[in-house]
Amino acid sequence: MNKTAKNIFVFILFIFSISICQAQKFKTSDIVVSAYGGGNYDIEGRRPNMKSYGYMVYEASIGLQTNPEDGSCYSQAYGYPIFNFGFSLARTGNFRFYDQTKFNDLYTIFGSFERTLLRRKWFSLGYLLDFGFTYNPGKYDPVNNPGNNWLSSPVMAYVGAGAFASVHLGKRWEIGIDTRFRHYSNGRLALPNEALNSIGVGFFARYRLSDYDHTKYVNNIKKKAEYKKGMQYIIALGGGVHTCMAEWNSKIETESDPVKKKSIKLKAHPKLSLSADFLYRYSMRYASGISLEMYYSSNMEELRESDLIVYGEEAVNNCPGYSPISIGIALTHEVYWHNLAVHVSVGAYPYRHKGVNGEEAEKLGDRERGWHYEKAGLRYYFPKFGNTFLGFAVKAHSLKSEYLEFSAGIRL
Repeated sequence: MNKTAKNIFVFILFIFSISICQAQKFKTSDIVVSAYGGGNYDIEGRRPNMKSYGYMVYEASIGLQTNPEDGSCYSQAYGYPIFNFGFSLARTGNFRFYDQTKFNDLYTIFGSFERTLLRRKWFSLGYLLDFGFTYNPGKYDPVNNPGNNWLSSPVMAYVGAGAFASVHLGKRWEIGIDTRFRHYSNGRLALPNEALNSIGVGFFARYRLSDYDHTKYVNNIKKKAEYKKGMQYIIALGGGVHTCMAEWNSKIETESDPVKKKSIKLKAHPKLSLSADFLYRYSMRYASGISLEMYYSSNMEELRESDLIVYGEEAVNNCPGYSPISIGIALTHEVYWHNLAVHVSVGAYPYRHKGVNGEEAEKLGDRERGWHYEKAGLRYYFPKFGNTFLGFAVKAHSLKSEYLEFSAGIRL
């Protein structure tokens, strides 16, 4: 595990731990234990050397059930969710190929947020969100395993989202079915990074250490909301590193000798950002608004040199230019659990000059020169320290990661 991956893992574990601690005063009786198994299908469908696209996932987790006794209006507002911590095994080593490509199983440690939307005596319906880190024992090797060009680093991020339905068997046992989207990616810490996106259906069984009584969660007094309504002005400074897809296309893809290809090392380029968010908090859980953002990329010279090799001098001379500065404007939304916020933005670039146009670059898998972008991550606010915050997010273009961003800022 490299240093960057360790830092990311420790930060997410810190954020997740704080959010759990804010949920309630836990008792042993709040614990639920779950086991899961399901089939998944790789939805990319554009890997010419693959024979089969399906694989199994197995999970085991332990969860903490929030309840009315915790005194939290957030627990009540989210329907008394369950916070799970678990381990999963993705049997991607069972993929079959037409050539000698080999893929390994993936091992994931994850946390999940499970919310029940409809709760009755005998059944429940709801959704769940997963976030974790995956260990990949195998990686891209241009000499010995050139076909495995999806996941090239030993540590990756995992994100999952889905819906579930369950049936309560007595007061403690529960069985159910869920459908879930799963995404594995290294966030451009290394290339290649085609990522793995899949969707699947699975079954789970659950045992509660205390008796289930649905009336406990629906027939209780409404608690006073713990938030300040109105405008929020947020300033943030962020940074990270990424490997450049254009350099991959010019150095790796154009090299025919696999031995020489293996010796090529791509540079990790620093990325910086400065943003100002103008959000209106209209409920305890939500705030929405716009963000003005400025991004700095340090690899413009390398990008130009790569474009000369891949697209030619005429295309480079006729392109808009190579500016390290990009300006973005985004629609932004934050979802709160106490001082923890899920931060999501969808934006466009009024100003951005990154060489050849996006359509030409996208033909070679380089989506980051497009006119729009997405960002999703977590922020934790520290009210006792002037509403400063620490954050972590993935910035992407057309759902293709550009880089992992750490941030710090203040809410005014």
